[in-house]
Amino acid sequence: MNDRLVVAAVATGEGKTLTGLALAALLARRGIAVQPFKIGPDYIDARLYEDVCGQAARNVDLWLDGPLKVRAHVQRAARGSFALLEGMMGLFDGDNSGETSTAHVAAILDAPVVLVIDLWRMSQSAAAVAIGCAQMLPRVNIAGVILNRAGGPAHENAVRKAFEPTGIDVLAVLPHRAQWTIPERHLGLDRDRAGHVGEIASSIADVLEPQIDPAFFDAAPQSAAPQSRSVGRTAIAVAGDPALWFVYPETIEALEHAGARVLPFSPLRDEAIPPDAKGLWLGGGYPEAHAPGLAENESMRRSVASAVAAGIPVYAECGGLMYLAQEIETTGGVFPMCGVLRGRTSIVRPQMHIGYRRARALHDSVCDAGGDEIRAYEFHYANEALSEDPAYEIDGKRVGAWRPRALASFLHRHFLAGDPAIERFVAQCA
Repeated sequence: MNDRLVVAAVATGEGKTLTGLALAALLARRGIAVQPFKIGPDYIDARLYEDVCGQAARNVDLWLDGPLKVRAHVQRAARGSFALLEGMMGLFDGDNSGETSTAHVAAILDAPVVLVIDLWRMSQSAAAVAIGCAQMLPRVNIAGVILNRAGGPAHENAVRKAFEPTGIDVLAVLPHRAQWTIPERHLGLDRDRAGHVGEIASSIADVLEPQIDPAFFDAAPQSAAPQSRSVGRTAIAVAGDPALWFVYPETIEALEHAGARVLPFSPLRDEAIPPDAKGLWLGGGYPEAHAPGLAENESMRRSVASAVAAGIPVYAECGGLMYLAQEIETTGGVFPMCGVLRGRTSIVRPQMHIGYRRARALHDSVCDAGGDEIRAYEFHYANEALSEDPAYEIDGKRVGAWRPRALASFLHRHFLAGDPAIERFVAQCA
């Protein structure tokens, strides 16, 4: 049954995100319940799907979770919806061995692949590229291609003719339109300036609709099974606003599964954390872009500092660590933050830190036992100068900040329901 589809490309920047968003809009338009997924650890592009089909994308990552958890996660999250998975980078790109690529995810899930090929700098060679992708890994089923940014009818016809002997279907061709762009920031689409993403996706869906046969999705269900949300007793405040919004939906679900009652709050706008919060969860984001606003909200900064001083368990990732420090240094100045962690973070001389990380927990913490091996993802430009006990060891380097009731680092972790680290955190909050 064709209840899932992977949207991939041969390289980054080929248009797979906009094509995936348009396909999600098209499915929703046809009354098909769709659950989007983003392959890889990226938060940014994944959040855009909620604007076009009403469902936030879940992340699928072979390196972080392994094949068994990936299969179970997709099955559980889709729950009768059509699973639309957007790939990462090029179809066969991944970790150094290539075994965490979009192609391998498609093979493990037995999901057909729609390959997006950008025609802006090629013509008939697109057919050769598609043949190569189809033959690279026999377990990958290329269901067809969507050709992006065709220069005009003559260009389109030439490429279509080149595909005729390949046996690979051209599902649709998209013209080049300058307005079909979303600004980028830090290797992802800029969500802060992507307010018109729904209109763009709908416009591209208008072009796809007459080209893609409805039978291509015929086996898709017409409605999704209702997803129940557990309501636990342990209130945990979770940051969520333009400054700190990088929290996987799976993390929220894992917290609830462990018995938490999640209380969203805004470090930018609210005066204090929720009064009955027994734990504090600070995800990543762009605190450097909102440093003046975070600094001006002095009552919130005092509230966070007081709660942590009183012993409330706190977990912070990346931007959350920056918010807990004494200061953030930006090109616009130095701004006071919560002062929970001694020292500052700086974005003045940005340095990219990116990649999968194997970390070893150095202490028993609110999430881990000392010695636990953790798989995580690191992606930031900020640098830190903290005077705290380190939380983790990575390749002989000690990183992050640890206290008996606080854990902060630049590492992003992908928590799923039942994760022992989440269960431990909620238990300590209780």
